[in-house]
Amino acid sequence: MKYFGISDQIINWVESFLSNRTQTVFLENMSSSKIPVTSGVPQGTVLGPILFLIYTNDLPEYIKHSKIRLFADDSIIYRQIKSQNDCLKLQEDLEAAIQWEQDWLMSFHPDKCNIMNITTKRTPIHFYYNMYGHILESVKHAKYLGITISSDLKWNTHIQQTAAKANKSLCFIRRNLKVQSQKIKERAYQTIIRPKLEYCCTVWDPYTSENIRSLEKVQRRAARYACNRHHNTSSVSEMLDTMKWQTLQERRLRTRLIMFHKITNENIAIPSQNLLQKSQSVTRSTNKDAYRQIQCNKDSYKFSFFCQTIKDWNKLSSDITKNTTTETFKDALTHNVLLDTYPHLK
Repeated sequence: MKYFGISDQIINWVESFLSNRTQTVFLENMSSSKIPVTSGVPQGTVLGPILFLIYTNDLPEYIKHSKIRLFADDSIIYRQIKSQNDCLKLQEDLEAAIQWEQDWLMSFHPDKCNIMNITTKRTPIHFYYNMYGHILESVKHAKYLGITISSDLKWNTHIQQTAAKANKSLCFIRRNLKVQSQKIKERAYQTIIRPKLEYCCTVWDPYTSENIRSLEKVQRRAARYACNRHHNTSSVSEMLDTMKWQTLQERRLRTRLIMFHKITNENIAIPSQNLLQKSQSVTRSTNKDAYRQIQCNKDSYKFSFFCQTIKDWNKLSSDITKNTTTETFKDALTHNVLLDTYPHLK
């Protein structure tokens, strides 16, 4: 804390807050004897997360050859591998992470660490990375910050898991929320289920009809539940229109466009200098704020955030994109504007 310029008075206060703590285990009305807590921060406290971040903040200083990303107690080290020498460099950084762990009395669990090779090469470079002599498992799918990333950079697995989780929550609500009020059931869907269907959707917005349908089916089931109309002859589209529920595909498009607006106006810390270049072929009928489209050969890149959203952004009129604040841009990006600009949503 002193390294970050925090005053001695606050450091003394934090020291008092953390010192002389004990822990006890309770089981079936029985309690163990007290033992001292010699490390860590109290869970559930306001200071706990920030103290942990201060403690682990210097881990990137140990990593010399690769890039590292930290989020709370999750960390990911990555490097472009072009030769066996690159593999050795990455292994060196793993060993540097172990050194950091030993210096600061932390503990990585090798069984919870794994390796993912993201490549389309038929004969990728193989290397057995290890920690403490334990060979790290190579996986095809790994969850990072709630998103399942696949080695082929396709989102099929993540979307399948998302739809399954949302369906499970919908079944739970249908079993336990047995009310007649349509408004309450709508609110339950919008509060509990729809956020599961849209978490980080700017990253994984699907482009295949199969994945789009699997997500829309969840919302359509929710519409039947909210309206209490389960007969096969009942029109779900009519229910959606009556409740004014936009399709999830439309909502994801709107979310991507808003994110893009924040990036272009530097309201969010996502670097884009190497990706966004103003279009040189601007005519009277085109968007004056249009950007040059990125050339993409593979679907995993072609339908990624920047490549896809630049195309969608360029279709908007200048009257909409000229809005500099996020709120005015959101207001201009109405349901009718989206349907008129992107006919495939109809």
